[in-house]
Amino acid sequence: MPEPTATPLELTHAQVDDASHGHAPLMRVTLPQTKTPVWLATQYDVVKTALGDSRFVRDLTKVPGAEGGGVGAELLDDAGLPAEYRQYLEILVMVDGPEHTRLRTHVMRAFAPRRIAALRPRIERITQQLTEELAAKEAEFDLLHAFAYPLMTNVICEIIGVDQADRPKVGSWIRDYESGEPDRFIPGIDHLAAYIDGLLDRRATAPAQDLASDLLRSSAEAAKGQRLNRQEMIALVFLLINTGIAPPALFITDGVLALLDHPQEVARLRAEPELLPRAVQELLRYVSTVRIGATLYATEDVELGGVLVRRGEGVTSGLLAANRDPGTFGEAERLDLTREAAPGAGHIAYGHGAHRCIGAALANLQTEVILDQLLLRRDSLALAVGRDAVERVGFAGDGSYPVGLPVRF
Repeated sequence: MPEPTATPLELTHAQVDDASHGHAPLMRVTLPQTKTPVWLATQYDVVKTALGDSRFVRDLTKVPGAEGGGVGAELLDDAGLPAEYRQYLEILVMVDGPEHTRLRTHVMRAFAPRRIAALRPRIERITQQLTEELAAKEAEFDLLHAFAYPLMTNVICEIIGVDQADRPKVGSWIRDYESGEPDRFIPGIDHLAAYIDGLLDRRATAPAQDLASDLLRSSAEAAKGQRLNRQEMIALVFLLINTGIAPPALFITDGVLALLDHPQEVARLRAEPELLPRAVQELLRYVSTVRIGATLYATEDVELGGVLVRRGEGVTSGLLAANRDPGTFGEAERLDLTREAAPGAGHIAYGHGAHRCIGAALANLQTEVILDQLLLRRDSLALAVGRDAVERVGFAGDGSYPVGLPVRF
C-alpha cells in the first residue's frame, strides 16, 4: 500500500489550530518543540478510529523494538522537567490496557454523573458569589485570572477535599507549575505533592465524602494487585488538580470570547435559554478544550484512513481540526448553538475510547452554570479592550490560548 509522499514540516501553533482538511487523512509533521515526525490526523472519522483502536497505545515503551520515549518525553525534556517528576503528568494519561483500567477505576466514583450532578448547588453558589463580587466592582476584570482560574480551583478542590483555607495556596502552586520556569515549577510540584500526602494522612484518620477519602477506601477494598500505593495516590490527585484547573479555565475563557464574537448567538440563547445544554456541546465542538491529543503509537502495522502506519510510528489527533471537519459537521466553521449532532457523530473534545475525559460530566455542568451566570442572568458582559488587543500564547503541541480576557459588566 503506497504511503502519501510528504516531508516532515514544522507546524506553527496557528497551523496546528487550523489544520487543513484539504490534505490527505494523515499528514507527516513535526510538532513544535519536538524532533520526531508523527502522523497528524485531522479528519473526524480517522481521529475517532485511532482513538478507539486498541492497536494504538500511548506508551511507546510497550511497542516491541521501539526506541526512545516518544513525543511526550521530548516535550518534557524541552521543558526541563526531571524524570522523577514525570509521574505527576504521565500517570493515567500515558498508560494503557489493564494498568490504565486499574488506575482509572479508583477515580471514577468521584466523577460519576450522579455525584457530579449533586454538586450543582455548590457550583452555582461559588459561581454566583464570584460573579456578584466582580460585577459589584463596576470595573474591568480579567475573565481568565480573576474568574475562571479561581472558580475552577474552588470546584476541583471541593471534589478532592482540599480545605477552603488551603485553596489559594493550591492554586498558587499550580500557577507556579504552569509557569514553565524551572525555579518555580519544580518547587510548585514539590509543595503540592507534599500537601496531597498530608491530606491523605488526614483523610486516613478522618474520612469524608471526597476524592481523597475515596482513593484510600477504594484501594483498601481492592483485590491484591489492584490497589494503589501512596505515590500513585499522590500522583493521581496531582494530575486531577492540574487538569481540573487550567484546561477548563482556558476553555471557558475561549468559549466566552467565541460567544462575544457572535452576538447573534448570544441573543438567541437569551431568547431560548432551554438551548443552554446544546450550546455547551456546540462550544466544546467549536473551541475544543484540548486542541491536540496525546500521540498514539502503532503496536503493529495498521491501515488508518487509507495510509499505512508502521509499527512504532506515532499518530497525533487534531481534536479541534476533527471537530471542525466539514465532512462531519455542516458549516463546520460556523458557531451554531442550535446545532444537533447526528447519532454517533458528536464532538470529540473530550477524546474518545478508553481515555475519554473522566471529568466530562463536571465540565458540562460547570460550563452550563457559568454561561447562565455570565450571559443569561446578566446582559452586559462585554470586552473591555479592542478585539485585536486580546493576546494569545502558544503551548507546545497544543495550539494557542488567551493570555487573559479583559471584560466588564
